[in-house]
Amino acid sequence: MSADTFTVGKTEIRKDAWDKVTGAAAYVDDVALPGMAVGMVVRSPHHHARIMQIDARAARDVPGVLAVVTAADVPGSKTFGPLAQDRPALAVDEVRHLGEPVAIVVAESKTAARRGVKVVAVEYEPLPAVFDPTAALEPGAPQVHPGGNVVTRYDVAGGDVEAGFAEADVVLEHVFEVPRIAPGYMEPEASTAEWNADGTLTVWVSSQKPFEDRHQIASVLGLPQDAVRVRSAVIGGAFGGKEDSGLAILAALAAWAVKGTVRLVNNRHESFLAHPKRHPARLFYKLGAKRDGTLVALQATVHMDTGAYSSYGPAVGGLLTEMVPGAYRIPHVRVETLVVYTNSPFSGAMRGFGSPQAHFATESLIDMLAGELGMDPLELRRKNVLRPGDRFFTGAPLDQTASSLPVILEHVAAARARLAAIPAPAGRVAGVGFALAVQSMGLGYRVPDDSTNRLEWAPDGTIRVYVGAPDLGQGLATAAEQIAAEALGIPYGDVRALAVDTALSPNGGVTCASCMTYVVGNSVMMAARQLIETLLAYAADKLSVPRAALAYRRGTVVLPSGETIPVAEFASRAADEDVPLRAEATFSFPYPEATTPKHLPVGMPHGMFVFGGQVARVEVDRDLGTVEVTDLVAIHDVGQAINRAGVEGQIEGGVATGIGYALYESVRLKDNGQWVDGFTEYLLPTAEDVPARIESVIVEVPEASGPHGVKGVGEITLVPTAPAITNAVCDATGVRVTAIPITSEAIARAADPA
Repeated sequence: MSADTFTVGKTEIRKDAWDKVTGAAAYVDDVALPGMAVGMVVRSPHHHARIMQIDARAARDVPGVLAVVTAADVPGSKTFGPLAQDRPALAVDEVRHLGEPVAIVVAESKTAARRGVKVVAVEYEPLPAVFDPTAALEPGAPQVHPGGNVVTRYDVAGGDVEAGFAEADVVLEHVFEVPRIAPGYMEPEASTAEWNADGTLTVWVSSQKPFEDRHQIASVLGLPQDAVRVRSAVIGGAFGGKEDSGLAILAALAAWAVKGTVRLVNNRHESFLAHPKRHPARLFYKLGAKRDGTLVALQATVHMDTGAYSSYGPAVGGLLTEMVPGAYRIPHVRVETLVVYTNSPFSGAMRGFGSPQAHFATESLIDMLAGELGMDPLELRRKNVLRPGDRFFTGAPLDQTASSLPVILEHVAAARARLAAIPAPAGRVAGVGFALAVQSMGLGYRVPDDSTNRLEWAPDGTIRVYVGAPDLGQGLATAAEQIAAEALGIPYGDVRALAVDTALSPNGGVTCASCMTYVVGNSVMMAARQLIETLLAYAADKLSVPRAALAYRRGTVVLPSGETIPVAEFASRAADEDVPLRAEATFSFPYPEATTPKHLPVGMPHGMFVFGGQVARVEVDRDLGTVEVTDLVAIHDVGQAINRAGVEGQIEGGVATGIGYALYESVRLKDNGQWVDGFTEYLLPTAEDVPARIESVIVEVPEASGPHGVKGVGEITLVPTAPAITNAVCDATGVRVTAIPITSEAIARAADPA
């Protein structure tokens, strides 16, 4: 913590902590409204099929059923999507994935809704389906959409990759595979919508982007945006998966159809089938180096499966492309990424946004190269890490933030030595591995990336913070409160952030992209300066003194005599006069025109980055093929920790997610043609699977443009975990894992090839 701060850098207790631990917090499913009906969705039993007809007569005759809504009833746009309008709110002519919404049954009770769903008669003509992105690129593959199976293709190069490989003494080529991952949040998707007597709509959401939800809902319902009010309830986890407006749109359609109030809540089966996943991918890598370990060339082709609809696939593909070289100086790079439609459940935003996929391959291959060269993998990385003043292969410059990499590597070296000294128990072999990572901040060049937030003096002299982006549980509201308190010199307890409500809150942007404390914090600091000026102008008028004669200090107005008057004296009077003492400011993510390359697709490049590294110790039972992570040291540069406990929580949560990626999780297609769609088969790491010894090492190399030097921490904390674990497994057993999650069969097979 800086010596001149009194709340920034401290561990402050979250204002919502008590409500969450006692169960008082109000999630969407807790919003109780009079006369509320229940909505349930009729979903496709096919991976790909033509809809021949929908007969809802029997469903409408079920006692208690109020309405059945199909695509024919949609009053506005039939399709929606964050980047491409390719996804129907309700299937129009075809279904393209198992579980796709076909109709909504609205009823007075859950029992009636279930009965109605069962008797909606849909006649389908099954069509050929494709589930593998590489197969989907083959001539003659089933076409998921009429325009073909390639959603987006990136081909980005820096240097001359052929010349680079000509310089190389060693060239390695390998294929890596990463799975489809479910966000696995505790609270499934939910939304409640209320049709108002004046023809407007209020929708409660568990969402990362209430303002974008408002836009999508208005578009599908054919309403003006000011007729739709979106309110954020408490959010029970998101991890990118709640950047999807689908269920909110369905709830809104249901409320519009019955001119009443309707709640929709997905069960876990529906959540698995019909809401965003992390993209699976197949990554074809070729890496060239000099005999002394100098990296000279990297070529990658990536087939990324976005499923039946594009969602955020093009943006994820763009960021994956940028992240392929990792934290390394490689003069010659070419990356081709194909974002591909399949008939799989669609993938979209999920924590890391392409970076976990790229880093698994890159960090595995760097270790493999070290083995080929007979080098220590730590020394190979030291030789090649990025430095201030370098440029990424996109041409984006790298500033002083890269100076954290040598610090991170020193911590890695110390942790590796300490963990390697721990002996393995009888019957097991132990290994230590590590990985580095880089993660971008912000949405990317030429993508609107603004955050507007408001501060207001309450009559009692406390501060209301209208944070325009939702807190997903990660602590954004707490960080905003601490930054506001610091800027105004008042106690943290005197500041309260309010839930997002599009009728009251400014648009703070989408909570994503490892940048919200950065952009919201900068906006809050700007608003605080304006708020002080607003207060002093009001005080000067009331005191009949020149504005220049007054000053502000820690919740008081300072008179020329040195006497102080508490802000509450002025705030209460202003409230009586109905004069708001408030200020609003917008901060835009910076992309300096002079240094930002202009030749890349929209959303590329990113201009701000964070770095981290993790060291894992594993114990492997070679006979059973089991892998246990016993220790993990996570070293992350956060610029400046606003709330230290919050940062540690982010790191520990990210590590748990990364362990799941490495060892357990995969939404796979089973032999019976059904997807894994529940926690009986989709295994998340539990408290028993997360190592008792997770050490968070917080490095603070300030970002000059950040509020108090803040950088992002939301995503990078999981990015190096999986390759650190697989590198540790290789250290223990000699088995190189190129596809995750690691299976017992792969370990046992490699241990006994016969």
